[in-house]
Amino acid sequence: MEKQSEKFEAIAGAAKSLFWKHGIRRVTIEEICQVAGVSKMTCYKYFSNKTAIAKYLIEELFESGVKSYKEIYNSDITYEEKVKKLIDLKMSNAHEMSQELLDDIYKYQDEELSETIEDIKKRMIGIYLDDIREAQKEGEIRTDIKPEFMLYFLNNLTEMLTDQRLVGLYPNPEQMIIEVMSFFFYGIMPRRNGK
Repeated sequence: MEKQSEKFEAIAGAAKSLFWKHGIRRVTIEEICQVAGVSKMTCYKYFSNKTAIAKYLIEELFESGVKSYKEIYNSDITYEEKVKKLIDLKMSNAHEMSQELLDDIYKYQDEELSETIEDIKKRMIGIYLDDIREAQKEGEIRTDIKPEFMLYFLNNLTEMLTDQRLVGLYPNPEQMIIEVMSFFFYGIMPRRNGK
C-alpha cells in the first residue's frame, strides 16, 4: 500500500498507538479517526476497514524487523554479540506492545489478518532456517540441535506468549519476551567444548 499523504500517516500512526495499547479487537474505526483527526470517509479512502489497517501495520512491523534483523545478522561482530543485539531488538519492538495486542495478533479470529500473520511466519521461517544452518556451518551455534527443532520452538513461542500461566509470571509482556528470547538464544550457543 502506497503511503500517499499526511492523512494516511496520521491514520496509520493513530491506529498503531491504539492497537499497541489496547489490542486490535477493542479499537474502533471511530477511535482511530478521532485520534488521527480525520473523518471516517477519509479513513475509508485509504483503508477498507480496521483489518486492512492492522494488516498494513503488521506488514510494516515485519519489514522493519527483517531489515533490522539482517543488519545485525550480517554485521561483522561475534555471534554472541549478534544474539545480544537481537535480544535488544526484540526488547525494543516489544516495549510498547500490550498483552492485548499480543493476544489479538496470535488469537484474532479475522481470517484475512490470520492469513497475513501465517504468511509472515512462513517468510520468517525461511530466513531463520537459512541463517541457523549457516551459523551451524560456521560453528557459531550448536550443531547437536536440529535447525527444524529450533524453528519448532520459535513457532511455538506464539502459544507461550499467550499462555496465561506464563504471562502471569511477568509484570509486563516486554519482560516475558526478553526472558524467552534469552533462554532460546543462549541455549543454542556452543558449549565450552565446542559442540
